[in-house]
Amino acid sequence: MKNNVGAHSDLEDAHVIPALVHKCYLAKKNGTPFIVSGTGKPLRQFIFSYDLAKLFVWMLREYDDVEPIILSVGEDEEVSIKEVTDAIVKAVGFEGHYSFDTTKADGQFRKPATNKKLLDCHGAFKFTPFEQALDLSVKWFVENYDSARTGMNKKP
Repeated sequence: MKNNVGAHSDLEDAHVIPALVHKCYLAKKNGTPFIVSGTGKPLRQFIFSYDLAKLFVWMLREYDDVEPIILSVGEDEEVSIKEVTDAIVKAVGFEGHYSFDTTKADGQFRKPATNKKLLDCHGAFKFTPFEQALDLSVKWFVENYDSARTGMNKKP
């Protein structure tokens, strides 16, 4: 999450967490409502970029199977978009009006990926808890807003 939030928080085409962090940050900064598309009910699995980087290094050094392996948190760590949004509101310190625009589509309800093979191969790996990873990511984004790729500084 950390590098993803800063690396690509363009409001037009960012992934869900970077886009929501950016929208919430701007709503706080501008004193405007924070409106999220959809109902907030869909479930997603999110992996912290540092955890993913550690897994990449582990794969390069230790994983010698030719079969692919999914690098993901488990399905038991799915969080709803509402839970993500609530955590973002808290991490950003947003105190204004926040709601869901239920006239907008939710998208696919679930996109599960199993990490059973990963855990069988590297069962000692500990994923960073979601809220801790999100807090670190939001902190980085806020501290680096002026230099982050937000899409706000595009040249015409």
